[in-house]
Amino acid sequence: MPVLHQYKDSDDCYILTKIRNSIVTFQLREEGLRRLRYAGIGPGQKFKRALLLDLYRSGEVYTHGEGPGADVDVRQTVFDFSNDPDPEGMFPSCASCHSINDLHLVEITEGEKKATILCVDCRSKKISTFDTSIPLPMVSRTNLKQFIETKGIKKIDKSVNEYKNLLDAEFEDKWNAYKKGKPEQQELIKKHGSLI
Repeated sequence: MPVLHQYKDSDDCYILTKIRNSIVTFQLREEGLRRLRYAGIGPGQKFKRALLLDLYRSGEVYTHGEGPGADVDVRQTVFDFSNDPDPEGMFPSCASCHSINDLHLVEITEGEKKATILCVDCRSKKISTFDTSIPLPMVSRTNLKQFIETKGIKKIDKSVNEYKNLLDAEFEDKWNAYKKGKPEQQELIKKHGSLI
């Protein structure tokens, strides 16, 4: 599970987690730290990977492959090697190298048009092969669909399909939570099988 850590000479915090057998440091923007504190999560505490993914998708945490810095006492650092109910694989990664650093949705124009997800290093190596690059936290269900349709993309690789499935699952979860809280929606579901 991800762990929130505080820098020893500052009120700023960062998050350490393990994704695909690598320790990853996420830097927090002010709003991300505020959300964690509002949720009752303080330095040294573990929290669900799904919450980290939500913070990532909203742009409130980011990573560029940088460590926590020199002002961190590594001897006191707690890692998240315990069992996490949310799988590491739920986090998007680069289609080429599986890194999660600075991911973008990319349109490859060399050969057959294709949509893929690439990290900063793989984008720099393949920059001459693509046309469009969108930071992944900015990609929603709607603009992913528009991107594919507008660009006339016929081939979508596994990384994009997995991200699309993640966006769809989150959308369904939010609507299901909404439906559970509304008695009139529950009656419609019982009567018609769905709201649509």
